[in-house]
Order: sequence, then structure tokens, then C-alpha cells
Amino acid sequence: MCQFISSISKQDLRLLYSRGFISEKRKILERLGILEQVFEKFIDAENNTEPIKNAELIELFDSCSDNTKNIEELTKTLLKISPGNGTIGFSQVNFLVDYLRQKVWKYLQDKRYNLDLTPHDHAFGSGGDFIKTIHATTHASIIAAPLVTICKTGTGNVTSPHGSSQAMIELGYNHIQVHPSSLKELLASYNFAFVSLADLGFPYSDKLREARKQLWHQNVMEINCRYKPTKENWQEILKKIDIPINIDIFKIVAPNAQVLNPVHHSTGVCHLGMIPYVLGIYLHLGSQGIIYHCYDGIDEISNACVNPVKDIPNNLIIKVDSENITIAEFSPEDIGLERASIEEIKGERELKEEVNIFWEILQGEKQHFKTKRDFLVANAGLLLVAGEKVPNLHEDIVSQLKTGVNIAENLIDSGKSGKNFRQLLLALNNQQL
Repeated sequence: MCQFISSISKQDLRLLYSRGFISEKRKILERLGILEQVFEKFIDAENNTEPIKNAELIELFDSCSDNTKNIEELTKTLLKISPGNGTIGFSQVNFLVDYLRQKVWKYLQDKRYNLDLTPHDHAFGSGGDFIKTIHATTHASIIAAPLVTICKTGTGNVTSPHGSSQAMIELGYNHIQVHPSSLKELLASYNFAFVSLADLGFPYSDKLREARKQLWHQNVMEINCRYKPTKENWQEILKKIDIPINIDIFKIVAPNAQVLNPVHHSTGVCHLGMIPYVLGIYLHLGSQGIIYHCYDGIDEISNACVNPVKDIPNNLIIKVDSENITIAEFSPEDIGLERASIEEIKGERELKEEVNIFWEILQGEKQHFKTKRDFLVANAGLLLVAGEKVPNLHEDIVSQLKTGVNIAENLIDSGKSGKNFRQLLLALNNQQL
């Protein structure tokens, strides 16, 4: 068993976000496993940050919504507000989280939307850009819904062929816009609802999406030119690069602002360098839930891996409770799944084909799409653990996740997940909500 599990109090972890030398924080850093070097780089960057003034930060952030700006101008703006760039630290990220929450709250007030929702959990992937996988977080939420009430949010595509909003529409979910009464009824009756972030007043536009794509392609080109990665050294290179060279602020702030105030918030990151900023938001908002990452550059946990060697860990989760942080590193084998090739979980170019595969899986198909099914149940199991819906909460986090995977399997095989989602779609189509 190639596991690393460590528990740290929130009080201790907050010391890593305070000003001071790394030597003063060494005892805490040594308990972080693979995150030790990540936080060392983060602390060094924070100590060398000369923060931008809040007024200028707001002006830059708001200018991302300016339709008069061209894509090149927006890309330059994204670079100016990229965390870790010397002027944007974790405090500025948290400031933008608060600012965005206030903007969304005002937007909803102006629309006269009362979103006093049923207590629910939330899940969001920041974008599995390095490996374009199937829509695991969205599909996993549907699988887990009979046991976990989830209000899933999502966006259109930025660097992938299609985003979760497009996937939900293709599945037949035609209410991605905000309908307060519908949201409440869906969560109460079916434990699941989906909302487009754009319809909550988040600053998304076609030009901004293109600028974010351009920023990402610059990152990829930089990595390829500087490191010349191959399949054999891909994970090691991805672990040691200092970024993704320039972090997209919208991958940090928007998914984690948690404007609907979930009970548990689970979020995926595609690069280790994003974790200190995302974890800082959890501490700032007092959030509970899980942050997750696959070392191949996926914003989910994965049964598939570039490295074919069994029992080599490829996943990292950080569970945030009311008082403590649990960090765990584990392999597919640790949670009862077979290791597979990374190629087997990549998304289909045609969205319709990908959605058809999900329907097959939801109906109990095990053989033709086994690897994709395992990928989805791994992430559904994760949501069950985040929502504390597994019976062995007294055991270590990896054992809990293994149990969550088994429960997710049973939700599919018993027909509960499929029946629940089909009934939800039927209710929408019959306009009963």
C-alpha cells in the first residue's frame, strides 16, 4: 500500500499563510508530504509579493468583463492578476472571492432571485486541461445524488471541446439558467440541480473565454519548450514546474467563491501549484469539503494513469473538516480499482457520443466502458466521503474512499442513480416544476 496520510490542525496550517521565514514553518511543512515543496514555493512567492492596491485590483478584474477589449488585451489583464506573479498573493485572491460574492449577491437581488436553497453540497472541477477527460465531476454528482444533495455549477468550455453546461443540455437538462423555485424543488425531490455560473452573474463572455484559452496555450507551449515532456517523465515534470506557468485567476476564484453557501464544497485542481490558493479560500470562508488532484494534470481523482506501475500513487486529496486538514496520497489499487491507460478516460470529441456512453454506464454497463465507469465511481465515491455519507468515518480517509467507491457502484447497479436522474428529467420536460 503506497499511501501517505497526514492530519494537521487548521490552526497550524494557517501559520503557513503568515509572514515569516520557511525555517520558522519547517515542522509543519514536513507533515505535508508532496505538498511540502509546493508550499515552500508558495511561501517564497508570498514573501516576495508587493501587493497591488485593492482599487486597482478591482479595476483589472472588472475589466475582464469589458466587451470593448480585444482578446490580446484581456490576456494581458489575466497575466496581471495571475496569483503568484509578484503582485497577487493569497490575500488578493481572497479579496477577489469576497468581491465576487458581493457582486453575485447584488446581481441576484436585482433579479429578485431568492436562492435560500435546501442545504446542499457543491462540486466543481477547475478544468482538467492537461488531460481532456470525460465530464467526471458532473457525471459523478448525478451518480451520488440519491445519497448526497448536490447543486452542481458549471460553465461553457474554456480549454476543452465542451463544458459541463453543454453536457447537461445534451443530457436533456434544459434548466441550466437560474429558476429559484425549480432549484428548490429539484434539490428537495431529486437531490440534484445544475446552475450555469454565467447565469449567476459571473463575468464570463466569449472574448474572456478566448483570452483564457490563449493564456492556457501559452502555458502549454512554455512547458513543452522548456521541459520537452515525454510519457515517461510527464508526471515528474508536472510536479516540479512552478505553475501552470501563469495561473488563470478564474480557475481559482470562480469555482471556489461558493456563492450558494454549500454545506460541503469539493473542488478539483489540474496543477499542484493551485492548491495553496484554493486551500487559502477554504480557510478564509470556513469551508468544509475536499480538494482533489491527479498527478497527470487532471482535476479529479483517477483510476487511469500515465505510469503503468501498480501501487504507485497518482492521486492526492485534501479533506477540510471543521478543525483539521487531512492530506492523503493514494493509488487506484488502494481504493479497489484497476489501473488503466490514461487514453481510456479521455473525453469524446463529439459531446453526443460522450453523453451516450454515460447513459450506458448509468444503465449498468460494466464491460465496454469499464475504465470510464471506474473513473466516474471513483469521483462519486469522493463526493460521498466529502458529504460524510460513508459508514466508516472512523477509519482513515483512503478506507473511507474505498467504501465510497463500493457504494457508488451499488447506486449504479441497483438502478437508483439512473432512476433518480431520469425522473428528474421527466419532471423538467413535463414542466411540473
